[in-house]
Amino acid sequence: MSPRRADPTVADRLVEVSARLLATEGEGAVSARRVAALAKASTMAVYTHFGSMEELLAAVRREGFRRFGEALERAGLTEDPVADVMAQGWGYRHFALSEPHLYRVMFDQRLTPLPAPADETAALATFLSLVHRVERCAAAGPWLIDDATDAAEVIWALVHGHCTIELTGYPQLVGRDPVASYGRALRHLAIGFGQEPAAASAALVKSRRRARRAGQLA
Repeated sequence: MSPRRADPTVADRLVEVSARLLATEGEGAVSARRVAALAKASTMAVYTHFGSMEELLAAVRREGFRRFGEALERAGLTEDPVADVMAQGWGYRHFALSEPHLYRVMFDQRLTPLPAPADETAALATFLSLVHRVERCAAAGPWLIDDATDAAEVIWALVHGHCTIELTGYPQLVGRDPVASYGRALRHLAIGFGQEPAAASAALVKSRRRARRAGQLA
């Protein structure tokens, strides 16, 4: 009798269960026995796939940034660099809303072990992707900025903050349309960096169209 093949989805389920526990209950709630039970796997599967609980916790953040990076790049690059920045913004929001537990764990290092240098490099690459898009905006002329990294940090702060607030349920509580609000925030960013309002509006329309095609906006 041939041995049973390992379920290729087990590792993903272990990571996702661990992320949910970390995000909602903290590291103290994460044990091999509990993670395995919730993932409908054996306790041994934790050690087979990850070697240790510490490595499983590190894998949560690592997997989060892998999926995050894919979400940020899904819309690709075009001849409109401002629409490219905005499209990436929609990808950011889609990831945050569709992967809320991973999203929280990724940006709260208190919930996982200190990342390995390679993991830090992978995480930084997601930010450098934004910096590259901002540099294209400056080179093409729509944006008047002195430092692309500074500008990218401003964008990140707004996007991350907006998504974090949306995850609390605040927009629904006060009757705000989060999609419209987010779009206005992206448009205001472009105008703040020197783009003409009409051109910023046109870029927003393009970005929303591309986000829908990429499956990142309803």
